[in-house]
Amino acid sequence: MEDAFATLAPHPLVAEGMVDFACELSVMVARGTDGTTRCFDTVLNHHWHGILDLTLAPAPVAENIAHEAGRLAALIAEQFDLVGVMGVEMFLVRDGSLMVNEVAPRPHNSGHWTMDACAQDQFDMHIRAVAGLPLPPASRHSDAVMKNLVGPEDMALWPAILANPGHIPHLYGKKDAREGRKMGHVNILFPLGALPGEWGIQAALGPLATKCAAPPAADED
Repeated sequence: MEDAFATLAPHPLVAEGMVDFACELSVMVARGTDGTTRCFDTVLNHHWHGILDLTLAPAPVAENIAHEAGRLAALIAEQFDLVGVMGVEMFLVRDGSLMVNEVAPRPHNSGHWTMDACAQDQFDMHIRAVAGLPLPPASRHSDAVMKNLVGPEDMALWPAILANPGHIPHLYGKKDAREGRKMGHVNILFPLGALPGEWGIQAALGPLATKCAAPPAADED
């Protein structure tokens, strides 16, 4: 440790502690030129090999946790004097507290579910915000699962994706499907309030099914 420290000096260093967290949550927040702030529903993110794999909307967590996540996102947007859209990611610590771990002042991958589950998606809200137009409520008309399409492995499933009437595909126009590169995503919608559990989500994903940890119980504090 001493040799490593001496090698890195005099550059600034950051020591990060391990966080015992139950899951990662995120909130997309929009703020207009007049200070009007709208938050989309809190969602839960699953990662695979360090890359966002699934986003579940809404997050299957207790209502007070989802509310607190939205409050924190709105507070950060206000303190930054944000105009536009921002993604705020948080760890839900096992003691029930929230720790912000990333702030992305732009439309964000974990907000792509809004493209099909909301009347105005994150991109609509961003344009409205920066253009000084009214911001409508960030309401959700459906529950949703967003599945990232990563690298050549997922793109090989493109014919099966197109053949599945429950899959809403979006491609990003990237030419090379390199390993670990996000090439697009698929949204799957469910009736409002009817987001299934892990097995139901895996069944809906069909050929895109992945191994993911079960979400925390809805009554977790």
